[in-house]
Amino acid sequence: MTDLRIVSAQQDDLRHYIDLLEEIAAWLEARGIKQWRSGNFRLSADYYAESIRQEEVRLAFIGDKLVGTLRLLLREPIVWPDIVEDDAVYVYNLAIRRAWRNRRLGAQMLEWAAGRAASLGRGFVRLDCVADNQFLADYYVQAGFEERGEIEARFPPPVGTLRLRRYEKPVRTQPMAAQQAATEKLGGRATRSPTA
Repeated sequence: MTDLRIVSAQQDDLRHYIDLLEEIAAWLEARGIKQWRSGNFRLSADYYAESIRQEEVRLAFIGDKLVGTLRLLLREPIVWPDIVEDDAVYVYNLAIRRAWRNRRLGAQMLEWAAGRAASLGRGFVRLDCVADNQFLADYYVQAGFEERGEIEARFPPPVGTLRLRRYEKPVRTQPMAAQQAATEKLGGRATRSPTA
């Protein structure tokens, strides 16, 4: 397994985070994969700056190289309006730099998200993709996620309405004592230090 380090993004990471997402959006568009539209991340920079302030954005490094990212949310009412319990973490903007593909980094980041869910006492990891993105749908199923139907999700501009396919994967939660120890180890919140 590659020595992957996942840390919370800081405000001064915003430009690098947006650059990485735009790089992947351009790559997807060039291959006809409809998942992200180039330019939307830059147009939404204020939104992502707030996401960093909320400690949702994680950056993945190998050595000092930024190789990937994800956002980890504790609620997602737009894509999962039927879920009222706080029983999951929600993964968004999972992205791996193309130069680092085929090294299981996406799988490692999803495993990290499952570990985070377990440490919070949440029983599921949930995510989604554009309904006609068969490549990503297959990837999620191979990673152990089960399809949970489609939804018309209405996001604020510049994204708009998207038809999404939803997925979830159960995780084993930790006993309460282990949850408390994990929280105390992180000082009650995510830090810049390695968490994987």
